[in-house]
Amino acid sequence: MSRTWMSGRLFGAGVIGAAVVGAGLLVPGSALAVTTCAAPPGGPAEVTRVDGAAACGATTDGTGGAWSLGESGVGFADAGAGATVGAAGFAGGVGAGESRGGRLLAVGYGFESLALGLLDEPGTALVVTGPRSQAFVGDADDPVLCEGELAATINLATGSGCVVAGAFRYVTPAAP
Repeated sequence: MSRTWMSGRLFGAGVIGAAVVGAGLLVPGSALAVTTCAAPPGGPAEVTRVDGAAACGATTDGTGGAWSLGESGVGFADAGAGATVGAAGFAGGVGAGESRGGRLLAVGYGFESLALGLLDEPGTALVVTGPRSQAFVGDADDPVLCEGELAATINLATGSGCVVAGAFRYVTPAAP
């Protein structure tokens, strides 16, 4: 399936827009307190902002685009080799994503929440965590890991993923 219909800039703008709207829905009245960082394609950039309990960072080699935000949390995005990465941390959570040539979104919400996404090859992945949870996504050599009370991740390139919700846990079977 061709993904040429979605440009990196459109995806990045959508990630930031969705995250800001999500912050407003999750934490009413606090969307204006969001700390954002952007490193769009066009030239190498490294942006870092810290504002109280919120922090963000965005890094690109110039070929990729990275967007992040923190709302009482930390978001960090690193994009290279044409990748598009979005990351957000809300209410004490951490969302961190790094990709080379892929599309990745990592969102951490709540205390002790860590959403960590790594893609070393072209692909698309999503990592989302809730309080006291961790989720990781990697390429074929580093498969998915979900732990805690509320976490989900999927790597569309490899078909691997996991979901944890309370006592429910599902992890895709390992490839033969």
